[in-house]
Amino acid sequence: MNAIVMDISRLIEREHYSTPTGIDRYALHYANWLNERRKRGADTRLPQSLWFIETGYRGAIPVGTNRADRLISTVNRRWATTELSPSQAALLEHIFAAIDGKSAWHAAKEETPASRASLERLRRNARLIAGSLFDRPAVPGNTSLIHVSHSRLDWTSAFSWLQEPGRKGIFYVHDLIPLSHPEYVRPHEPRRHRHRMETVLNHAALVLCNSQLTARDLYTFAQEENLRLPSIAVLPPGVEESFVNAPQDLPRPLTPYFVVVGTIEPRKNHMLLLHLWQYLAERDGSRAPRLVIVGKRGWENSQILAMLERCRALPGLVIEVPGLGDAALARLLGGAAALLSPSFVEGYGMPVTEALALHIPVIASNIPSHREAAGNGAILLDPLDGRSWRAAIDAVVASPRRLSPPSAIHRWETHFSDLEALIENDVATRRYAAQRMPQRAFAMPNNVMS
Repeated sequence: MNAIVMDISRLIEREHYSTPTGIDRYALHYANWLNERRKRGADTRLPQSLWFIETGYRGAIPVGTNRADRLISTVNRRWATTELSPSQAALLEHIFAAIDGKSAWHAAKEETPASRASLERLRRNARLIAGSLFDRPAVPGNTSLIHVSHSRLDWTSAFSWLQEPGRKGIFYVHDLIPLSHPEYVRPHEPRRHRHRMETVLNHAALVLCNSQLTARDLYTFAQEENLRLPSIAVLPPGVEESFVNAPQDLPRPLTPYFVVVGTIEPRKNHMLLLHLWQYLAERDGSRAPRLVIVGKRGWENSQILAMLERCRALPGLVIEVPGLGDAALARLLGGAAALLSPSFVEGYGMPVTEALALHIPVIASNIPSHREAAGNGAILLDPLDGRSWRAAIDAVVASPRRLSPPSAIHRWETHFSDLEALIENDVATRRYAAQRMPQRAFAMPNNVMS
């Protein structure tokens, strides 16, 4: 079995953000997992400075153990706590007051000022340039790289060290949306994502995917591009602890409200909900339920922002919250009438599984990833059928309910138990399989770590 190193470029880039994205969560969980392996002496072949790397312009740059420990510890405190910070508690109380009409709501500024993000980019570039100018410890042979974030995979030549004998890559692919649905991304993203997927397929011994949909899309891409197909395993993410045992320690609003979670971008289909709430405002006035939009402003969204900022019917009914940590989001979702997820396309459906873990009704678009994530636990509707969405929302308001607890919640412990089985076992014949077994979905690869 090879020694394991992990690329933590994503955590280094995102350290200064106060709330994580879905991919940030993966990066942190995998870093914690590998750090625990290091601390319990799971592999004594690696120098202590070579458990974690950052991808530089010319290849892998080792991240020292002390620096990695500080980074992981800092990000854990910021992202992984189940306790409400004073600032998040105050924000949540403000949201609840706004839902009940007790205070006016003005969307908070984005949590990370542009100047701070620009400074971080300058520091990153200086660090990478320095790393490319000086000799650095080489990653030992017979080493497997784990890369779970998509970050810097478009720097194709930076991964050429994986071509050396005995070295193997394990990559996590979250979606191929820039290639399958380029209309929903920035103009340069399809080209960059093609390079990312080429890097994965050129260097992977094993590819992990969050869903059968993503696995099928990757399989199709490899066939169309005539690229080598490695072993592919479906390994869904776990539900965060905040959503499994979320305390309801704050008074809930009396007014019913719905929550939509995700970056404000076209593929999330916020326009459907904003037009629907415009109709509800005209029909019901101040008696209309509230809509809480949790997510930062993304890209290609000028029409959505025009509705949010200039539609006279929406103030007081639609509340835009750019940054909520998991602890606050779980408490917000826990009091909602339902989660709404009208996306046109997703790689998975993390908010859907989180809401179901909280026993909250889910109204979601009838797309493959939602069907896979929710099973029979959600109301699934055409993302363009506004009347059906209106009827479903009216029905939930008229008859509030909580769902029965799901039969099983996929936890991160299960995820890493499956991962350990994947990297510890050999199978005589390598094969593609994207079959999802209940709660423990994986296909054994051939000689992934041997």
